[in-house]
Amino acid sequence: MVAHLDAVTSLAVDPNGIYLMSGSHDCSLRLWNLDSKTCVQEITAHRKKSEEAIYDVAFHPSKAYIASAGADALARVYV
Repeated sequence: MVAHLDAVTSLAVDPNGIYLMSGSHDCSLRLWNLDSKTCVQEITAHRKKSEEAIYDVAFHPSKAYIASAGADALARVYV
């Protein structure tokens, strides 16, 4: 899958195994459908700091929340 424009720094699979989320130093999160191998959503979430952006991504184990943490000293939760 062609993905990000900069280094991919983190990956997470949702608890049901349907989606993969990737975070990158290109400041974006991407949500991928694992069956179709396509990007279904892109979120520009963080700002670069010292050439770095997103450090980690995660799915909530039982609710429809995702989260990201970045070099800009922000942790974000998306509903």
